[in-house]
Amino acid sequence: MGLLDTILGSIGLGDKTTQEIAGLLEWVEQQGGIQSIVSRFRDGECSDIVSSWLHDDKNISVSVECIQSIFSSTEIKQLANKLGINMDDASSLLAKYLPQLVDLSSANGEVNDTKNLASILSALKH
Repeated sequence: MGLLDTILGSIGLGDKTTQEIAGLLEWVEQQGGIQSIVSRFRDGECSDIVSSWLHDDKNISVSVECIQSIFSSTEIKQLANKLGINMDDASSLLAKYLPQLVDLSSANGEVNDTKNLASILSALKH
């Protein structure tokens, strides 16, 4: 993750936030990337929520319960272990950052794989 560390450092993310975002991004990639996560939300009971993240409308927040219905306990535990936190905190972290991550990675209702990583990471900081 050398490049990611460099980008995170260059935009001034603090250590805890840097670790959270870096761990989350690595975990997202292990799940198949943003597009895969979007597909899982679309196929699940939270499809209306992910649609708001993809469009220019205001993002609908996602509940921890919805996160736990989309991702298995094993998947959430992987993130928790990576970050050294408990599973409830990992679910909360996903609920906090996934709407922003999907929103910043999409345009016109679709995930855009060419979005600039540095600008996405900088926006996640806030």
